[in-house]
Amino acid sequence: MMSLFKYILSVTVLGFSLQAQAQIFNKEKNADELYEEAVKETRLNHYQKAIQLSKEALQKRPDFTDQELLLGRLYMLTGNTDLARRYVKKVLAEAPTYYDAYLYAINIELGAKKYEEAECYVDEGLYQFPGDKTLMLKKLGILDASERFFQAGNYATSLLEKYSTDTSVQRAYIGHYLLAGRYYQLRNNQILALQNYEKALLLDYSNEEAKAAITAMYIKSGSYTRAIEQVNAELSGNPNSYDLMMRKLGLLQEMHDYPGAINQLQQILKRWPSDAKARSMETPLQMDAAAWYANTDPYLLYQGVLEKNPGNREALDKVIGLSMSRGAYREALAWINRGLKNNPNDQHLLSLKLDVLESDRKFTEAALLAEKLYAANRSNADLKSRYTALKIASGRDYLAQQQYDLALAEFDKALQTDPRDTTALDMMANTYINQKDNVHALQVLDKALTSYPDNSRFLLKKSSILAATGQYDEAAVIAEQLLRRSPADPRYAANLTDLRLTAGRTLLQAEEYDMAAREFRAVLAQSPDNLDALNYLINLQNAVGQSDSSLFYANQALTYHPDNKELLLKKAGVLTDMKRYNEANAITYQLMQRYPFTAKYRTAYTEGLIAAGTTYQRNNAPDSALALYRQVLGLNRKDSLALLYSINLLSDKKEYDSALVYANQGIRFYPDNASFIQKRAVLLENKKMYADAAIAADSVVKLNRSPENIDYADYLHSKTTKNQFGMYFLHSSYDYQDNTYNIATLEYRHFFKRGSYAGRLNYAGRQQGTGLQGEAELYYTHNTKLYSYALATYSNEIVFPKTRLAYSLFKTFKHDIEGELGIRYLNADSTSSVSGVASIAKTWKEFWVNFRAYFISDSPEFYTSYNLTARYYMNRQQDYIAFNAGLGTSPDDRSRLIQFPKLAGLLTRSVGAGYQKTFKYRTTAGIFGTWINQKISSTVFQNQYDIYVTLQRKF
Repeated sequence: MMSLFKYILSVTVLGFSLQAQAQIFNKEKNADELYEEAVKETRLNHYQKAIQLSKEALQKRPDFTDQELLLGRLYMLTGNTDLARRYVKKVLAEAPTYYDAYLYAINIELGAKKYEEAECYVDEGLYQFPGDKTLMLKKLGILDASERFFQAGNYATSLLEKYSTDTSVQRAYIGHYLLAGRYYQLRNNQILALQNYEKALLLDYSNEEAKAAITAMYIKSGSYTRAIEQVNAELSGNPNSYDLMMRKLGLLQEMHDYPGAINQLQQILKRWPSDAKARSMETPLQMDAAAWYANTDPYLLYQGVLEKNPGNREALDKVIGLSMSRGAYREALAWINRGLKNNPNDQHLLSLKLDVLESDRKFTEAALLAEKLYAANRSNADLKSRYTALKIASGRDYLAQQQYDLALAEFDKALQTDPRDTTALDMMANTYINQKDNVHALQVLDKALTSYPDNSRFLLKKSSILAATGQYDEAAVIAEQLLRRSPADPRYAANLTDLRLTAGRTLLQAEEYDMAAREFRAVLAQSPDNLDALNYLINLQNAVGQSDSSLFYANQALTYHPDNKELLLKKAGVLTDMKRYNEANAITYQLMQRYPFTAKYRTAYTEGLIAAGTTYQRNNAPDSALALYRQVLGLNRKDSLALLYSINLLSDKKEYDSALVYANQGIRFYPDNASFIQKRAVLLENKKMYADAAIAADSVVKLNRSPENIDYADYLHSKTTKNQFGMYFLHSSYDYQDNTYNIATLEYRHFFKRGSYAGRLNYAGRQQGTGLQGEAELYYTHNTKLYSYALATYSNEIVFPKTRLAYSLFKTFKHDIEGELGIRYLNADSTSSVSGVASIAKTWKEFWVNFRAYFISDSPEFYTSYNLTARYYMNRQQDYIAFNAGLGTSPDDRSRLIQFPKLAGLLTRSVGAGYQKTFKYRTTAGIFGTWINQKISSTVFQNQYDIYVTLQRKF
């Protein structure tokens, strides 16, 4: 029992150790690594393994869009359509611009034969990627798959016009028409099948499928002659084609034209003497010919009679008749001409020749012959009618060939014979219309209407020409006349509607809005539910600022077309223009819910929310605006306007952390958009996080090196500096003594969160020795409205005063006003003085003015001093020009402290000016000059001149 227990314990310990070892040495893979493995397994066709890896990756990162799309593709490959659809749909909801997702979604719905869903996806994809060739080809495929061949034909044509030289588009175009041809051919619609195959041949004349199908249709309908003509036309371009020659041989066999077939076979054998297939056909072909002739072909019998007796009229008539019945018009014409050599005026033969020429569609030759016969027998009404009809047919042929002059000549001759012939009048009018000769076309129609005033075709055509020439009122009169005459005929109602719509559109282009509206209202009076007229009126009234009228017509349109999504969207647009955002957004929200895959409805809804939000902003309701912007971002977290507006509002509310979240979100989605990075820099500056703000500003400069961006980056970098080194030089000269005073100063300043402190060393050389003075200075901010200034100096009493102390308290008031109260102490030449200081300063935009008064007690004397300083700031308040004027000598006047005891009490006046310039917020240089005048006595004045130069550098 103990041994069994030990065995179990050993196995358990070993299992735990192996598990621990696996956990230690096998590093858990992240989502990206799992995704890469899933891709590799997919390429190896290990789909189940790839699916398992994809699921693991999504557990680690649920919003991994690429992985979701790969999983959708894997479910497509394994036939799980429902799961494939779910994942691809989720990808599109999260990333509406993910191109591959649209292709997968389209393929899924195509495979499930859900063509409407597939078309929705392709339309949404084309909204995101306008003009994309692959998506356009997908749409063409959807239209073909859903058997909407007419719509597909129009789309294929527009696609080919856009990408005329692209081979893939050309193949798709040809493929569409071949598919449509097969569709109509299977349903025995030979006309449409033929049209589609011919369009395929227009782009690819050598397409064998189209050619074979056309030939097969000709054969099926018994049109061997047309089939032979088609093959001969192809042989003229490719006379050495084995397939074409064999196809012709087969058609000749079908027609029982054995001489022609045997001759064709001999030509084939002559070119390809060793061709086994052709050799094998020689004997069977002769056997078929023998069997056919064994039944005694009447044509050959009568032909044999004519060879022996050329004058036999009955045999001639039979041969001609048999040739015509077989469609061999050329042979029939040859026999007729052979008969006319002997009897040129034989009326029967001439009549037969006329029949042959007409049957062979040689209308011009037939018309000439009919004219000859009619000239010989003017009383024959049938000949007259036939001559007129042939002239019209000849004119039609010329018209089809765009030989308008020849066509008009033929129609004119027909009208000379029968001036009231409606067909000739109609065709002559059509010829002028094709030439855009509306004047002559109207003349012909007016002539026709004198004979047939109630002819609806002539009236309708005249109305169309009048409309084309801009005579809409006259055209409308005719259209209304036709409609009153036949109110139940939809053609006339449609004609009048089209006429008024065309007139309205033309007037719109000419900016005749009132007249255009009248035409559209006339359409609605006739047809209140006409969608075109309603749409035009909605747009027109909105364009001229009549939003109420536009809304009226939108509501009228929706009573007839309540589920029309475009009308609903248009109504929402009108309501938005009227600033009725809640109503507009309710409509676009419903559209978005109804059509979740159509981007334009989601876009319209988000734009409406943003418009409402900006209105709240203007009305000073930021919280309401922010709520709407959050809704927009809930629908599309990449919406740049909603992000920017939210950042601005939160920044105004000083909620910088929340604003930073949106700024970072904008940068993630739009890494190359300078606006979001700039916002981040400003927000970090507001939070006094200058180092991070400077990094953001540098990123903005990389994207756009404008002077403003560079300047802002320099400004932020200057805010990261904590130290400053300064050098100052003061030169004072006098007109009442020979010597001058020069004072040089070195300064170090350190900036901290609430202010700065500095230490200075002043140096002045004199005959009596070197003057040195040390200074300590402090600026300290108590709060946003209160700060202090303190100064303490001590010197060796050579040149400089021994001790100097100063303190001032500054307070900021409303309207940019600042007040100061302070005290000064000065010990010089064994005398001491105490001064009180008071000042007031005011800022007006770029101007700053300060007035300071000193009240000096120098026992037993009491003096006052006044100083006025004005500055004009420039370049973001980096630079300024300064002007100052003073009365008396103050304890803050550095240039006169050397002689303060001597100057105290004298009437002293001073004026000065200076300029200070800062370079990139780091280096500051200044120069100042002052003229000082002291009154020594009633008649004696002395002057002092100061030049003060400064240089400071932050680091």
